[in-house]
Amino acid sequence: MSSIRFFSQDISLAFKNISKSTIDKIEKEQKFDSLLNVHKNNKNFDLLFVDTYELAKWYRGQGNLLKAIELNKRNMAQMDSVNYENITLYRRNLYSLGFYERRNQDLESALKTFKRLLKYKSPDKYAIQGSFQMAEIYFVIGQYHNSKEHYELSKTIANSLERNEYYVRNAIGIGQACKRINTAKSLKYGIKVLSNATAFVDSVNSDDNTNNDVRKRFVHTLYNQLGNIYIDRFDYDFTNGKINLEKALLIATELNDSTLLGKTYNDYGVLYLKDQSLEAKFYFEKALSYSPDPLMVSIINRNLSIHHLFFKNYDKALEHAQKTLAILVGEDISNIKSLPSKSGLSESKVKFQLISALIDKAHIWTELAEKNPNDKSYINEALKTFELADFLTEKARLESKEFKSKLFWRKTAAEIYVNATKVSFLSDNIEKAFYFIEKSKALLLLEDVSLKTSRNNSEIPENIIKQESKLKNQIAELERLAVSSNTDSIRRLLLGTKDKYNQFINALDIKYRFYYKTTKPADIIDLKTFTSNILDNNTAYIEYILDDKDGFGIIITKENTQLFKIKNFDQLKVNAQHYRQLIEQPFLDKVAIEQLNTVSYALYESLFPEQIRSLIEGKKLTILADYYLQNIPFESFQTSKTSKNYLIFQNEISYAYSLSFLNENNKLTRVNTNNLVGFAPVDFSNKLTSLPNTQLELNLIKDLFPSTVFLNKNATKNRFFHETNNAKIIHIASHADANDSISPWIAFYNSKVGLKDLYNFNNTPDLVVLSACNTSLGELNKGEGVMSLSRSFFNTGSHSVLPTLWEVNDKTTVQLLKSFYQNIQLGQNKSLALHNAKLDYLKTCAPNQSLPYFWASFVLIGDEGHLEIDNGIPNIYYYLFALVFLIIVFLILKRKK
Repeated sequence: MSSIRFFSQDISLAFKNISKSTIDKIEKEQKFDSLLNVHKNNKNFDLLFVDTYELAKWYRGQGNLLKAIELNKRNMAQMDSVNYENITLYRRNLYSLGFYERRNQDLESALKTFKRLLKYKSPDKYAIQGSFQMAEIYFVIGQYHNSKEHYELSKTIANSLERNEYYVRNAIGIGQACKRINTAKSLKYGIKVLSNATAFVDSVNSDDNTNNDVRKRFVHTLYNQLGNIYIDRFDYDFTNGKINLEKALLIATELNDSTLLGKTYNDYGVLYLKDQSLEAKFYFEKALSYSPDPLMVSIINRNLSIHHLFFKNYDKALEHAQKTLAILVGEDISNIKSLPSKSGLSESKVKFQLISALIDKAHIWTELAEKNPNDKSYINEALKTFELADFLTEKARLESKEFKSKLFWRKTAAEIYVNATKVSFLSDNIEKAFYFIEKSKALLLLEDVSLKTSRNNSEIPENIIKQESKLKNQIAELERLAVSSNTDSIRRLLLGTKDKYNQFINALDIKYRFYYKTTKPADIIDLKTFTSNILDNNTAYIEYILDDKDGFGIIITKENTQLFKIKNFDQLKVNAQHYRQLIEQPFLDKVAIEQLNTVSYALYESLFPEQIRSLIEGKKLTILADYYLQNIPFESFQTSKTSKNYLIFQNEISYAYSLSFLNENNKLTRVNTNNLVGFAPVDFSNKLTSLPNTQLELNLIKDLFPSTVFLNKNATKNRFFHETNNAKIIHIASHADANDSISPWIAFYNSKVGLKDLYNFNNTPDLVVLSACNTSLGELNKGEGVMSLSRSFFNTGSHSVLPTLWEVNDKTTVQLLKSFYQNIQLGQNKSLALHNAKLDYLKTCAPNQSLPYFWASFVLIGDEGHLEIDNGIPNIYYYLFALVFLIIVFLILKRKK
């Protein structure tokens, strides 16, 4: 790898002489100031700007960062005042200013300065370095997706300039960001980037200008990072993890670098910790013997705590957990029950490490509570610790600007909520359990709709509304382009537009700003308030919360609330995944049908334990699923081992994201007057297959009640966005794809509409019907839910959505939806209309078409209430009919008398 070659311009001879002189520091400063004044008076700007830049470097070397920053700012102001044309020198000063600001821990100012380096006519090394510095700052402050984006930008610019010396360092950065994001997708990508970088390193020899030790340190970090990601993979790859750590250890030993040795031995410990081996302790203690820095000491102590917990040495586990917290917050919390103060946590720059340490400590208290059920102190300590972790996670999330960063903190919080629910279950604290379960569901969606409710009830100036919408649409379009066109210009434009959007929101008057920016967590409805709003005894709500280790449910009726543990949990995920595979196949042989029935009943037994069955008998159920249960229709469960008896025969079922969201979504004002606006492209301009039955589908609806229908070439994306503002029902019959590499989409005649388009759409229909494949599927984000088309319609303001869970059958779709709309017309509410449509289908279908595949794909999410359909007959006629009817009744009765 070649070395970094900075811009070079000669400083003045006088400056060199002052630098080399043996006079004291104060006299040197005076001589430097006099020299700069001479340059300025002589208008010798080249020497003025070069010497000022060098003087700033001198002050930095003296440890006076504030003076270095002041000189850099002054230098740039002087350059601006004379319209200085040496762009390279100007940008070198700009980079130095950002670098000094970062060293001075003024990260916000440093980010603003480095952003200026991303504005250029031609890319240069300062753009590479600026985006790299920004990536590192974003990583430090916990915005890991932002960090990854800027490492990617730095790498892209470096590639365009053929600056290979930046290739490895950006690969390492991308790897560390992917590791921290820690999804299956990010880890896979991180391995790909780091593996390519190791192949590159192996194929390139160091050139003469590169310090070999520096190069080796980069290569060490590369192998160390790759080994770490293999260890963190969900399928845990011990072999590849060890191979890469061995390479890293070899380099660290060769360099005899204690810092690198300490880090590598810690990672060896993690490798054996994941392998549940006693050897882990040896490597962690060896890592501590190299006297690492305080942050590394905290990490090693945390790993030792996890190790001791695994082997049930609770005293040692608590001791190391407490050491970790003490180091991270810098507070005296030597008492094992002590916790950091909220004020100390709020200002911390290591929130991720602190949250992880708090969760680990809470796990220890939880295990002790399980082993000592009569000692309530363990439960109290566990709850206190989880609540503090929850506080800090919310703090970190609210500080994040990017949606993806918010999702990261929601995923982190998911572990808190499921374990806090477990503690609530152990203490029989139903109110606490309800709070944690609700907190784990679609909180970002709840906050978005809360903001929308506030905006709709406010008087925001039209120019603000238009500008905000314009910027969001620009971001959506640039994100699409960034995927298909990996160029620095698109990436820069995207990041710049995101920054412009944040600046726009932050610059708003305070009376408007809070309508667009969440400053506090959304309010979670409390259990007593919710139960008091249940109007009848015929309704029940069941919420689930689960991870890969535990699962719980809570059933809420008007007269009863129960918290329960999911039965046979170790088999639940396997059964759910197997059921999902079977249910989406139209034709099964006898053996597969038996498997389907068996696994269906097993799911019913797990999720509806004996203790709650009497509470739900004959009731209308609202299901709030979690994790991998979110793509399964509960009404298709078999309730009997021996006979074909689906849950739908016993219960009317609808679904919701959260009860808090249901409550908030009902506050949106909806005054739509048009019955239905429907779209069926039938044929498509982008080579998608034709869907002739969709035209029949919409025409059948149009025959039932007055509707506006757009078919074929009229079913365009533009019409969708402009013709649906006043619709009670939006019905889209088309192609959709939930597995797209970018995001789920639904097709119109001339274009596709994706999640980003819909997030920027402001509409409040009473119902959206998505008659297309997989419209309730998408990327699953732990702690927040599935990023599906149906969710995005709720984000626009929809009251309820009728999506699909798998590829729908054309024939049964037409039959089900016709029956559904007929039931709506008869005055049935949305949930009952779908329920009866499915029952009618099961009564009339052929035996070989009674499998759930044919009828269970459509589910109702959200509000289940009535839709007022206008049949096109003016109200005056209803009054006349009523009057005539009364006259006839009167005449009949009179005649009888």
